[in-house]
Amino acid sequence: MGATQRILQAVATRYRWSDFVLDLDSYRLERAGVALTLEPKAFNLLVLLLGRPGHVFTKQEIFEALWPETAVTDHALTRVVAQLRRVLGDDVRQVRYLETVPTRGYRWIHPVEIGDAPEVAEVSAEPVPIVPPARRPFMPGLGAAAVLGLVAVMTLAWAQRNAPAAALGTNDRSAAAASVSWPVQLTTHGGLDLNPAFSPNGDGVAFVSDRSGSLEIYVRGFGGTGVDTPLTSDGGHNAQPAWSPDGRRIAFHSYRRGGIWVMPARGGTPRQVAATGSRPAWSPDGRRIVYQSDEHADTAPGGFSAQVGSTLWIADAESGTAQPLTRSDAPIGGHASPAWSADGRFVAFTVFEGGPNNGVWIVEPPSGAPRKLHQAPRLFESVFAPDGSALFVASGDSFITRLPFDAATGTLRGAPEVIPVPGVPGVRGLAIAPDGRRLAFAGVTLDSQIWKQPIRANGTPAGAAVALTSDTSRRNSLPVISPDSTRVAYVSARSGELPNIWMMDINGGAPLQLTADETPEHKPEWFPDGKRVAYVSERHGVNSVWAVAVNTRREEQLFNFLPNSAEPRVPGWLAELQLSPSMTRVAFSVMTPPIGRRALYVSGTDRYEPLAIGGGTASAGYPAWSRDERFIAVEVKDGGSMQAGVVDVASGALRLLTRERGQTWVRSWSPEGRRVAAAAMRDGVWSLRAIDVASGQQSEIYAAGSPRVFVRYPDWSASGEAIVFERGEMRANIWTLALSGPH
Repeated sequence: MGATQRILQAVATRYRWSDFVLDLDSYRLERAGVALTLEPKAFNLLVLLLGRPGHVFTKQEIFEALWPETAVTDHALTRVVAQLRRVLGDDVRQVRYLETVPTRGYRWIHPVEIGDAPEVAEVSAEPVPIVPPARRPFMPGLGAAAVLGLVAVMTLAWAQRNAPAAALGTNDRSAAAASVSWPVQLTTHGGLDLNPAFSPNGDGVAFVSDRSGSLEIYVRGFGGTGVDTPLTSDGGHNAQPAWSPDGRRIAFHSYRRGGIWVMPARGGTPRQVAATGSRPAWSPDGRRIVYQSDEHADTAPGGFSAQVGSTLWIADAESGTAQPLTRSDAPIGGHASPAWSADGRFVAFTVFEGGPNNGVWIVEPPSGAPRKLHQAPRLFESVFAPDGSALFVASGDSFITRLPFDAATGTLRGAPEVIPVPGVPGVRGLAIAPDGRRLAFAGVTLDSQIWKQPIRANGTPAGAAVALTSDTSRRNSLPVISPDSTRVAYVSARSGELPNIWMMDINGGAPLQLTADETPEHKPEWFPDGKRVAYVSERHGVNSVWAVAVNTRREEQLFNFLPNSAEPRVPGWLAELQLSPSMTRVAFSVMTPPIGRRALYVSGTDRYEPLAIGGGTASAGYPAWSRDERFIAVEVKDGGSMQAGVVDVASGALRLLTRERGQTWVRSWSPEGRRVAAAAMRDGVWSLRAIDVASGQQSEIYAAGSPRVFVRYPDWSASGEAIVFERGEMRANIWTLALSGPH
């Protein structure tokens, strides 16, 4: 008897709980009538737990049921548990369904309605996409628990800069063809093709490609010739094309020149409509262009479209006269990727870094109050169906979310629907054909590895950079070098699992997984003695900071502060957190109402006494301690750009180091404290730079050289001889997906 048969032999046909239905006759899991999908092991685990609600299934019992006569590690089980929790939307801090029993196993704790027993049958072995849960709620105030808790996890640098959501693809086309539309690849360039836009009559698509070495705009017709015609060739890193309703013009954003530009649809000299901003969208009458103020250029598969402070503006397409459409306090968060409804009544947009505001919002121009349509993390670009019946939203993973829309009232008229996109790891940028029968998008893949750059004392490179990892994980990131400069701890996220902490030698040898919990781990930091690595995690529903011994892999909880009404309260919610090198202090930034700017605080780790530093007006976050703990490097929001700054901890004074358009993301300090290592984006291309904290002078450490490559999180060794960092190389093509049914 197979494992699946043993699991199903004595269980019911149908299970109901909350708004879920599990039907074993059809091997289908639904929520509010919408089909969800699970990989086979997670499906089998759910059946096992529902068969005996309240029973504590030990790990050994689960191993014998799911992996009979097969030797597997605890990591395999925690991965399956994490997948099941994600598709159920279960919060390990406030468990409703699947409870972890420490040192024992798992049990189902929610009441279940049970139907008749089924015939024995096999569960399909076909893996299909998993839907990530909605973002967990943020605390209204910030106490010690929030300072050192995993509220930070989803808003720390990893999560804010492309933390991957779990998704699984399918390779069995015949098995899924009956219920899933398969996408069609439109371009085959080996580099980066992005930002598709259908022509108004549906006979072609404009898109962006780096095939010339710079991002330029191309057009391909649907006549079967496969010819891509360049519309721009000026090296301006031009992106985000949007076709005017009459088909005569194309609006776009230029990374190099900045702002919104308009050119003839057949090519020609562009003119600038707005000096700043990006992601333009035309009004249906062709008279106005709505755009976001933030020029944030993170094109990674999970990169946010805007940061907090970004708002929407509407410009006259001829004169360029612009008026604000949204305010930074309504809602708090970065307003991004506007999309106009076909009747011109509504503009939909997505919100990032807004805590409970994250998701899809809608506003009625010219002065309507925005209202939330759908709350969920990691929703990116959206597009309305031509008949106004739905709003389609890109997820960054292998599915698209369809929001049923009532065009008369501007509200949702049903539950969200998940549209799988098999064979495509990540979906970004959506466009819809004029007849509403096809979606176009960029299918994005990411090769993310940890690299090492030898470096001289003056902050210049001392030879060629080398890759320390070369695996196929979804992402390797946030590397930190041990105090003796011999090892590197880092975060690795593999397909189908949440991020874990890993360690390797400084030359990339002996990779070792340090954590394997079913909750995400982030922000590794070495203890001064190099024997332990601290990290932020969420174990057994408790938000806390943990440590793992690198030799024994024994873990312990360092901080487990419970909310205390007597503690000082800081208004807002936690954005980022950074432990000091001595582990005695913590720096953290808080997203504060009413406008959502970042405010910087410092506290001891033994006693929570938050002290505001960095001034009262600048939005400063992403703290990075100097080795002597006298200074903290920060990122300062400046319009659509991010500048590097330094805060004197004793005086609280903030001083800017850069004043350039682009992004400057600080990370670590040189051993003597004279320089800060940062990732910098200028004119659409990323590099690593050393910034002199006295003069602001910059020297280049590593140049990505291509718009398809990004570099992140440079960490300077204590010996001063090396910097480790994440290097990500993206590849993407333009795809189309046929829509079934009335849209």
